[in-house]
Amino acid sequence: LGYTFYHGYKVFSKLPPDSAISYKFVNHFMACTGGGILVPIFINIVPIPLSSDLYPLAIASSFAVHYFFPIVRQVLSQSALFKSLVIVLYETTRAYVVVALTTAAGKAIPASTFSFPVFGPIFCGAIAGCGGAFLPLNKGLDPIKSGLQAPMLSALI
Repeated sequence: LGYTFYHGYKVFSKLPPDSAISYKFVNHFMACTGGGILVPIFINIVPIPLSSDLYPLAIASSFAVHYFFPIVRQVLSQSALFKSLVIVLYETTRAYVVVALTTAAGKAIPASTFSFPVFGPIFCGAIAGCGGAFLPLNKGLDPIKSGLQAPMLSALI
């Protein structure tokens, strides 16, 4: 829930307050599931939101909190303790997703030059950690125009 909540904090902070609820929800959903949709498609497995019923529930719950109780975002921006807790939960979940999808890519992608796959799992791990920044896919390379953001760099490493 910390992962989806922090994504909601970032999405709702960027969008204009008068945006349609459907636009906010789809933006929130894509930010939360970016790499969990793209990487499974690349390696031909079921995407995370379809394989886990809890994940869409966590996304919908955090969306409801952000939409109906916007004061929680203000608390998050002003309380260093609460923000630290949410960021720890966010990064823990993100690290789990990166490792899980990198491992799945290592099993799904056959070895070519070396005795084990090297670059395919690395690329999939990088996309797993920051794929939501590029969704919807009409953004092109704009998310990295001014350089790699910290989550992108940490997912690549």
